[in-house]
Amino acid sequence: MLTDLLNESYTADLEESWENERTATPVRAFAVRLYQTGYSLRETTTTLAELGIEGSHGAVWDWVHRLADSSYDSPTSTRALLSCGPSERLAF
Repeated sequence: MLTDLLNESYTADLEESWENERTATPVRAFAVRLYQTGYSLRETTTTLAELGIEGSHGAVWDWVHRLADSSYDSPTSTRALLSCGPSERLAF
């Protein structure tokens, strides 16, 4: 089910970055997205392991840097302020 969802999100436009890899492209792209959203390399591999996907943090590091060297457009985000009350304000 997760693989089907990832296949919809990550199409063949990434294939040239992933030649000669043992791990499926959607899984690698998902791992890179996790890392880009703030997960550490080890947190990323732990999350993948919980989904039944084995890999090392070194492999994730390679995937992240391989995509950084390609023309892949990474996601961006902005900070949002959450107001909890008149005197409390939290930044995320």
